[in-house]
Amino acid sequence: MPVVYTYCEKCKAYIAIDVSPDIIQRQNVFPFPYSYVHGDPSHVITIYLDQDLVERGHEVSEIHAGNEVEVPQSQPGAPQPTAPTTRQMVGTKSRRIVPRVVADLEKQKLSITEFRMLSLCDGKITLQEIAEKMGLQFFIAMRMLLDLQKRGLVDFEKRF
Repeated sequence: MPVVYTYCEKCKAYIAIDVSPDIIQRQNVFPFPYSYVHGDPSHVITIYLDQDLVERGHEVSEIHAGNEVEVPQSQPGAPQPTAPTTRQMVGTKSRRIVPRVVADLEKQKLSITEFRMLSLCDGKITLQEIAEKMGLQFFIAMRMLLDLQKRGLVDFEKRF
């Protein structure tokens, strides 16, 4: 099984992550996110891997325990609740955000992920659609685009 080594800022150490070789065959978009829980206390590192299993970026996330709540029993024949989709969790206003490139990218130092994301920022498709095309969670894509906006590479418009 291939092993990917990455540095975890929370652990302050390099960690080895076993990656199943068939994972590449299941991917439509590269780089793709791969999450790994480790450490004490446990946390998640999400690495972005290309088709050769080379890391193209990573991020560390905390794991927060959810609050226990009492779920009332539903009545027989009542419709069962379903988990919300990403599209339902994101407000309708944020789904109308359309990023567009506002700078010359030729002299910019961009990662492969940033370049791919910017290539989708044509001023026509929404942030939600970009996240879906890249196989990223909406909030990760939003954070990446906000970083690119801070660098003066992208701006946002609203679609009405």
